[in-house]
Amino acid sequence: MHLAELTQGQKAVVTGVAQGEAFCQLCGLGVIAGAEVEIVRQLSRRNMLVVRVDGSDMAVTSVTASTIKVRPE
Repeated sequence: MHLAELTQGQKAVVTGVAQGEAFCQLCGLGVIAGAEVEIVRQLSRRNMLVVRVDGSDMAVTSVTASTIKVRPE
């Protein structure tokens, strides 16, 4: 399952991040295997998700979120 498939309020654990343009940036923000994530808000008009990663909020596009593999809690 990918992060983009979760709904608002759902929590999960990151199991992997695909290599690509955003890989280094995501790792630097703490999106690594084992990190806890939660969908805080879905911004449908902008195709964005506000995601809480280990207590910090960040916005990611749904395209980027689809590169993050997760296991729902």
